[in-house]
Amino acid sequence: MRSEPHALPATPPAPAPWRDRLLAWRHRLIASPAFQRFAAAFPPTRPVARRNARALFDLCAGFVYAQVLTACLRLDLFGILADGPMTPDDLARRLDLPPDRALCLLRAAASLGLLTRLRDGRFALGDLGAALLGNPSVAAMVAHHALLYDDLRDPVALLRGTGGPTRLSGYWAYAGADDPTQVGDAVVAPYGALMGASQALVARDILDAYPLGRHAHLLEIGGGEGAFAVEAARASPRLRVTLFDLPPVAARAARRFDQEGLSTRAATVGGSFHDGLPRGADVASLVRVVHDHDDAPALALMR
Repeated sequence: MRSEPHALPATPPAPAPWRDRLLAWRHRLIASPAFQRFAAAFPPTRPVARRNARALFDLCAGFVYAQVLTACLRLDLFGILADGPMTPDDLARRLDLPPDRALCLLRAAASLGLLTRLRDGRFALGDLGAALLGNPSVAAMVAHHALLYDDLRDPVALLRGTGGPTRLSGYWAYAGADDPTQVGDAVVAPYGALMGASQALVARDILDAYPLGRHAHLLEIGGGEGAFAVEAARASPRLRVTLFDLPPVAARAARRFDQEGLSTRAATVGGSFHDGLPRGADVASLVRVVHDHDDAPALALMR
């Protein structure tokens, strides 16, 4: 009877470096329910335990927070409260909601700092709600999140690419076009409006951080419908501006420049940055552009 050859012994794994072993021990400790109870009760570790518990809760509840904000904006709750506090019943009538559900929304908004509940039971704007009231561009960004939430309903399928076409890809229809320079005005209008709103959020901060008065000619790359270019031109009266974007987007920006009375020193050029950039400017800006692209085209654009 022929004997089978013995299997070679497995090569023992190399011992983990001491830092890895320390991390593994720490993670096992933190994962232990007994240690969690101890840390929550022991005075020196109690603040850290509570802070971590709160952070974990926020991770789990973040989607709910965003939906509370969405409901407040869609119902114009902050605008309704702009003139002063109101009772829950009065707000329910203004919001066209059943009283119990209106109160649920009001309490949720107050828990997030969007509203404040007064001692007499009325609700007023909170600091965050008042700040949002002064930044209408945020509402446009939040409305756009509905598309993203649909795409993230199954995040694993999204990451694996097995979920089919995303709603955002339809919103950014020109991103998947064979020749994005040939897409029509109707295709770029929704995203162009959103980009204009989002650029308005940061335009003033950018210009405060880096005044453009020392420059003669700004090239605004991917400038959308001209939100940042208009602010830059207003802030520096002698600055010439060239906005570069896809042809239908650049055409929309040209109309805005004309409406703003800037057509004598603000021009547009239509094209794709994959094919090169206009020359002649002594400063260039990319406001909320680079992070909208994958690494390879973003690096090519920066070079």
